[in-house]
Amino acid sequence: MGSLVNPTLPTIHFSGKNLEPGSTAWMSTSKDVVRALEDYGCFAATYSKFSLGMHKAIFRCSEELFDLPTNVKVQNTSDTPSHGYVGQEPIIPLYEGLGIENATTREGVKKFTNLLWPSGNDRFCETALEYSRLVAELDQVVMRMVSESYGIESSYESLLGATSYLLRIIKYRKPEKGENGLGIVPHTDKSFMTIIHQCQVNGLEIKTKDGDWITVDPSPSSFIVMAGDAWMDKWKNRTFNSQGHN
Repeated sequence: MGSLVNPTLPTIHFSGKNLEPGSTAWMSTSKDVVRALEDYGCFAATYSKFSLGMHKAIFRCSEELFDLPTNVKVQNTSDTPSHGYVGQEPIIPLYEGLGIENATTREGVKKFTNLLWPSGNDRFCETALEYSRLVAELDQVVMRMVSESYGIESSYESLLGATSYLLRIIKYRKPEKGENGLGIVPHTDKSFMTIIHQCQVNGLEIKTKDGDWITVDPSPSSFIVMAGDAWMDKWKNRTFNSQGHN
């Protein structure tokens, strides 16, 4: 791993008029988005529709999820690698994660909820669904801005029609004495785009084009928007970077 450096990611605010397609504010924000993705492969984002109450609610639900017995959590399986339960792995002993496929649909979230709570858990279901839909809205705004900036609006429509959303909920336990503190090995994501929202723990590091690592300072009101490997495959002639992170 390279050295940790002080530079921070650019922060882009999504609110008001810059959420109105075609407006001057929209066009200006689109330029900021493209510049950040070209320079860093990612950026920090604040989204006016996302409240502190939702931040607290989704992490309360996350705690409830991880409090379930391991023999219950392992029932979260998927045919797609890393979409189901991952935990208790010797190579990444601090890591534990579960995945909700089709997380913007009530059917997808209820399937997950009923699997882990056979008697139901309406609060978890409604919170996870609302959270997923809010994050999906932000994802779609970014995709549209990039597509319009490059004059390929048709790509946005085709991408939107082919997109399904995975909500992955992750926890890193505290390392024991003498244990390596690395939560997960450095990697890029196979998805088109990844949007990360952290609790107030400095757990995310992002690799720059120069090989250094930026430590991301989390905020309850912000997300990290990252281009994934599928984004690189889609627009190989652009200068986006799929950045490694851990």
